[in-house]
Amino acid sequence: MPESGPEAESSIESVADLLFRDLHYLKRNSVQRCLEEVPGYRSVAESDISSSVEQNLRMAIHAVKSGVVPASSELAVEARVAQVRFHQGLRIEDVMRGYRLSMAVIQDRFLDIAHELGLGDREVLAAHRVLWGVSDSYTAALVHSYRESSVQQAVRDHELRQDYLRAVLAGSLADSELRTRSSDFGIDSQRAFHALIARPRPGVSPDDLLRVLAGRVPTGDGVLTLRAGDVVGFASSRPVLPGDTATVALGPAVPLADLPGSKAAAGRVFDAAWKRPAGGVFSLEDLTWRTAAGDPDVTAVLRRRYLLPFAADADFGRIVLASVRSYLDHDRRISAAAKALSVHENTLRYRLQKFEQATGARLDATETIVELCWAFEACQEAPPEPL
Repeated sequence: MPESGPEAESSIESVADLLFRDLHYLKRNSVQRCLEEVPGYRSVAESDISSSVEQNLRMAIHAVKSGVVPASSELAVEARVAQVRFHQGLRIEDVMRGYRLSMAVIQDRFLDIAHELGLGDREVLAAHRVLWGVSDSYTAALVHSYRESSVQQAVRDHELRQDYLRAVLAGSLADSELRTRSSDFGIDSQRAFHALIARPRPGVSPDDLLRVLAGRVPTGDGVLTLRAGDVVGFASSRPVLPGDTATVALGPAVPLADLPGSKAAAGRVFDAAWKRPAGGVFSLEDLTWRTAAGDPDVTAVLRRRYLLPFAADADFGRIVLASVRSYLDHDRRISAAAKALSVHENTLRYRLQKFEQATGARLDATETIVELCWAFEACQEAPPEPL
């Protein structure tokens, strides 16, 4: 068996020197195989591929000659090339495949030269271990670089999305800039979109809600992002959500340039929808007058007229107001409202009479009904169920 020692080292160095001599052949063969066997590289300039292949070959041959495997942290040049490949759109699998092809070219040529020089099995195995180690270091550096680039890209994309949405919803973009920046997100500025505001219901995280909504708003059909725990943005159609996932408010469908008005409407819809006991997707068509029930001056008048008369006796007042609300919710049907409250019909009639006596209003008057609906909606007086 051949000895390992100075002679063996000399023999390995000789093989490495011959590999350096054949560098042009190795590079040309590696580039050709990359272009033939890895379709992703066909979009990269051949001179660019040739430069990085030569760098990889030199690094690997130098490691064989010295017997020292570089740590992944030492492969700064290779890491920078990996970042370039990431931004060129190459998959990490393609880059790894291209690198393995280059290593295969070196290994094949190494075995030919080792055979010609009569290099022993031990030395051949030692050199192969170095090449495997180099591949491991390169793979670790590549994965780290791609992961880092992916995170940086995600942060940049998020910032760009935030800036774009902020500008679109504020109406601060000129027509030409609106078209250009919208096209970057695959958005046709001539289509109509709904401004959207969504807040998760209890048990659902904002990130989960964003993922659910994003899955229902394909690329080109809208842009969404997180802002202060809410999902905001715009969409071309009404999303469908499973169960009590979120409260989603939509403004009217308008051209992109008119989204500020749609956003204002979505805000009013959201204020009304969030008060409801369950989530869902709501628009102006769903809530109509309820979206206007936030006028503070009108609400103050109606609160004084219908709610404050019961403040002196809070417990009984809450029972009376709950009874009135049930009466209205059941379209003024005494039997249905009494059943919902679990009381006798005469008990409900008594409470309704107390309401009329305290307020001076008639519950059979249309104006009273309209004003009470407004007051209950705006003030959200939700008394406990009476006993």
